[in-house]
Amino acid sequence: MLKRFYINRILKMTLFLFVFFLLCLYPKSNKYDLKTRTVSGKNFHDIYLLNSNNYVAKTTISVSSIEKEKLARDLVTSLTIDSKNSNKLPEGFRAVIPKETKIQKVMISNRYLIISFDENILKTNNKERMLESIIFTLTSINDIDYVKILINEKENDFFDFEYSRKFGINKKYDISSLKDINNVTLYFVSKYNDVSYYIPVTKYYNSNEDKIKIIIDELSSKSSYQSNLMSYLNYDTKLINYTMDNNDLYLYFDQSVLGNDDKILEEVIYSISYSIKDTLAINNIHFFVDGKEI
Repeated sequence: MLKRFYINRILKMTLFLFVFFLLCLYPKSNKYDLKTRTVSGKNFHDIYLLNSNNYVAKTTISVSSIEKEKLARDLVTSLTIDSKNSNKLPEGFRAVIPKETKIQKVMISNRYLIISFDENILKTNNKERMLESIIFTLTSINDIDYVKILINEKENDFFDFEYSRKFGINKKYDISSLKDINNVTLYFVSKYNDVSYYIPVTKYYNSNEDKIKIIIDELSSKSSYQSNLMSYLNYDTKLINYTMDNNDLYLYFDQSVLGNDDKILEEVIYSISYSIKDTLAINNIHFFVDGKEI
């Protein structure tokens, strides 16, 4: 009887270890969710601010709430020159909305965020950059796709009826005709005091070529738009294939996408992920090298 008891215990322990071993071998699904993140008890959220070269750049700031209307107020306050949130801005970045601009009201309905300002917002000397900053910041809030801007809670001639990321950002034009105009938004890497951040550039071009292929080709190109815009993709990076399952994208590369230590760089993952998510309706992106998920 005692012998049988120990045999049963050994069998159970062996089965447990075998199952544990299989779970360790089972490939994890890497999903690159690029939204709000929490570090050391503080909430951080994406914001789009001007850098020293007058690009609208993607960085992060701490926020006091992740409740959508409060978050929108907090972010837009941070976009305002000399606001109470000025000390939150990372070094090397600056706000773009005219100082003393007041937020009168924030409303959210379906996938729309409606925000009303007072007349101070009309004092801007760079409407294009201000709009890019507001649009991309507010549409970085989960489930917000469209922004309506009111003045004194009324529609106005200064702003269009509604905006989305189709408005573009840091726009570059490479077009020779008015036919077959398409666009992609590419995220390049820049640095300030050795801290990396990302600069989106919406490129307009004449072509109906596959947008995912264009994104990889552009990010791996030897030539960049400006010397201060970098891409960490190797120039010989090859996208072998890609597939989609609902809103999940699976990218298949060969080893040319890897860095010197045979690992894919974080900057490569985020440049590709940000670029594809801003260009196409994709929720999650999975990276494979030689058929293995990384």
